[in-house]
Amino acid sequence: MKDQTQSLLINILSETPESCGRRLWIVDENFRSDMLIEPVPKTNLEIVSNRYDTWLTLKDHGYSVILNDYALTDLGLFDEIVYRVCKEKLQAHHCINQALRSLTQSGRLVLVGGKQDGIKSIAKNIEKTWQCSARAKKHGTAYSVEVHRPDEKLLSTQALDDADYPQLREVTDNGIQFWSKPGVFGWEKVDEGSRMLVETLPTVCKYIKSVDSIIDLGCGWGYLMMSTVFLGEARRVATDNNVTALLAAEKNFTQQNLAVQCVADDCAASIRERFDLILCNPPFHQGFSRGEGMTQKFLSAAARLSRRSTRAVFVVNQFIPLETLAAEHFSQIRLLSWENGFKVFELRP
Repeated sequence: MKDQTQSLLINILSETPESCGRRLWIVDENFRSDMLIEPVPKTNLEIVSNRYDTWLTLKDHGYSVILNDYALTDLGLFDEIVYRVCKEKLQAHHCINQALRSLTQSGRLVLVGGKQDGIKSIAKNIEKTWQCSARAKKHGTAYSVEVHRPDEKLLSTQALDDADYPQLREVTDNGIQFWSKPGVFGWEKVDEGSRMLVETLPTVCKYIKSVDSIIDLGCGWGYLMMSTVFLGEARRVATDNNVTALLAAEKNFTQQNLAVQCVADDCAASIRERFDLILCNPPFHQGFSRGEGMTQKFLSAAARLSRRSTRAVFVVNQFIPLETLAAEHFSQIRLLSWENGFKVFELRP
């Protein structure tokens, strides 16, 4: 099915006249490489994303791309900013707050999204917060909202609620304390699947002669790696595609006095080592879509990073056929746990 929201976004980016001046495209996990089949004009266009794979793809296509946690006001002023609203409400509010403050006096912010993305509610909240026009315009199943720089007094005193998005904050869930923030998957809790994986680690590691190296693929705020402290000294590497998550992970590892190399990467593509223990809770959702392709990508990476004695421990949603998917990469597949809609597997080359 054609994604009308994506088509609308590309049309807006492509139809802006070159005389517009400086332009910014805010990109998140909704980006797909097929959006560049008909390239968006590069003239005066800058792009910001917190996703490493998106940054790398756009960079390879010749675009000017910045990788950060949506610190837009560090980038100067723009005549036009275009943003497809994301599913993370607080992150969307932060991007809108920052975008409006980053407009020139005559600049405009163009928001794109579907009804299910909450764009109509966002438009109403913008009008209420800054007393400015932000009417949602319908384009089939997609909507666009055009907003101009609000009154300076209101702009400096009012904002959509983003829960102080830029700041890491201490969270406690089921007795576990950690640092996290909006923009990180499951930022206010310990993921149930990850908790189940951690419970299996003592049993798994009992049969490994020596755990001298550990990697966490898709580390999030760092829970899985933090839970390996009982293994003592080892080389530890944590990777994630989301630089926002890595900010939290680095803080948690520092607080725990755990030496971990944190790497922004696309499923550990740049890492050439092999590890004794591989941990992974692969993302089930990506943007507004879901599928098995992401699990397959992480399985392939785990196989590449394995030596003959490696144990890879994966946790997945029970509807993901990991037994079938993993058979292409691993010779031994053992179900360790199955409850609450999750399955934990031990995989061996």
